[in-house]
Amino acid sequence: MLTCYIVDDELHAIDVLKGYLSKTPNTELIGYNQNPVIALTEINEQLPDIAFIDVNMPQLSGLECSNLINKNVSIIFTTAFAEYAVDAFNLNAYDFLLKPVKYERFLQTIFKVEERRVQKQPGETSLIKEDHIFIHSGLKGQMIRIDLNDIIYIESLNNYLIFHLSAEKHTVYITLKELIQALPSNNFSRIHKSVIVNDAKIKAIESNQVVINEKLRLTIGQAYKEDFFNKLSKNIVKKY
Repeated sequence: MLTCYIVDDELHAIDVLKGYLSKTPNTELIGYNQNPVIALTEINEQLPDIAFIDVNMPQLSGLECSNLINKNVSIIFTTAFAEYAVDAFNLNAYDFLLKPVKYERFLQTIFKVEERRVQKQPGETSLIKEDHIFIHSGLKGQMIRIDLNDIIYIESLNNYLIFHLSAEKHTVYITLKELIQALPSNNFSRIHKSVIVNDAKIKAIESNQVVINEKLRLTIGQAYKEDFFNKLSKNIVKKY
């Protein structure tokens, strides 16, 4: 479970993030405050996994506040002004959300924090499960669970992704680059600018194609060929 805290001087902005957290699995809101000074004390006492902090606030700006927060807290800045992004990342912020924050973009941030949390605890049992993800269905308030083992490949079409599963397909408004951050890299490979494949579904590799079955072959893009084969090399039994 990812624990979260929200700091914003605008109650409406807090309500938006509260609503997103309420419908996002594996997240828990443990506090929020419009006063950054009070919030700073509570964050350092409660040590949430994530602190969503508005950049522009009276008394103490989000940028100033971040310098006083425990380093184990992942800081996500929120603001309506894109020009603050550079300053935010210079302060080692984990992510930067531009208002009005869209739910799809919010989910990308959650997935990134989940993945980092798992990577930081390689030998420990984690509450974050790597066997599934949740995607927004397009219907208000509805999310669909996708079991990673059920994914055959993921295809990009402009800003949409098509999840090709064993028995169905789902189309989601998100870019391929953004999704990559939520997928375990040891199980999925990008083989083309518009295709990610589930390594476990690969039956064979022939020339510049990944063979899934007799009817489905996926082209390996030249730009991704070297990295893909380097990844596979540890599992290749060499003939001497």
